[in-house]
Amino acid sequence: MANAFTKFLIFLPAVIFFVTSCASQKDIINLSRQLNALSRQTKKDGKRVEKSIKELKEAIEANEARHKETERIFKEANEARHKETERILKEAIEPNEARHKETERIFKEDQESLRLSLAQLGADVGGLRDNIQGLTGRIEESAHLLKSTIEEDTTKEDAMVSQMRELSLVTEDLILRMQSLENYVSCEIAAIKEKAALEKTSPALEIEKNDSPPPQKKELTESEIYDRTLGLYKDGRYEEAIADFKSFLKSYPESDLADNAHFWIGECFRALKEYEEAILAYQRVINGYPKGNKVPSAMLHQGFAFEKINDMTTANLVFKKLVKNFPKTREAESAKKKLRKK
Repeated sequence: MANAFTKFLIFLPAVIFFVTSCASQKDIINLSRQLNALSRQTKKDGKRVEKSIKELKEAIEANEARHKETERIFKEANEARHKETERILKEAIEPNEARHKETERIFKEDQESLRLSLAQLGADVGGLRDNIQGLTGRIEESAHLLKSTIEEDTTKEDAMVSQMRELSLVTEDLILRMQSLENYVSCEIAAIKEKAALEKTSPALEIEKNDSPPPQKKELTESEIYDRTLGLYKDGRYEEAIADFKSFLKSYPESDLADNAHFWIGECFRALKEYEEAILAYQRVINGYPKGNKVPSAMLHQGFAFEKINDMTTANLVFKKLVKNFPKTREAESAKKKLRKK
């Protein structure tokens, strides 16, 4: 705008000269006034324009400053949020990474341990296979040579064991009968003495006794009931013996003969070829009376029962346990012979 005004002032004399030459004095004055007014208006317009331009520039600068400040604030806010987000993510990820690393470490250790165990197991299996093959060969080589000797020894040993077992049973029976007889004789002697004393002191009492009803049947003692029931077993009346032994246990659960009763129940079942029931009866002796004298016999006969149902693995385990727990008993010797035959 200032340039236009300068150009106007340059051409102003030329215009005046032109007008002077063409117009009158009055017209010149009017024209001069108009020019002056136009010049003043132009100056005012120039100042307003300059002021407007200045204000516009200031507004632009202010907007630019606000824009820069907004950008700065927005950038700082974004950076702060970004850093906070990174921190939160880092705090959330680090424990997971630690757990993941620990899990990986444990998994690798377990995998390595499993691998070593499998390798060791493979080696053991291979060694066992070789041993089994070697033992199989040796057994096959010596089977023919040992067969006749083993059969002969087995026959003798079984007969001896059977005789010893029978002698043991007879001895037990005699001891129990002797005890019963002693008890009976003691009771009879006491009764005779009491009767003699009464006869001496009161003859009238004797007359009164003669008038009294006949004496009632004497009730059997604990040992007498046991002996009678054992007699049923020896007579081959196994089912009756089982019933009476169970009745005896019900009447005398704390008896010193309770373990014997369970044992003979097992023997009855074994004689009836009910081997599973026999095994359970023997187990009651083993578990219920671990310090009783019937435990070795119960274990030996339980092994025999397992053999009868073709459970040779369990039978061998029972025999081994018998040898380990009662090494000095005759039952252990029988179990050792059974194991040597396998």
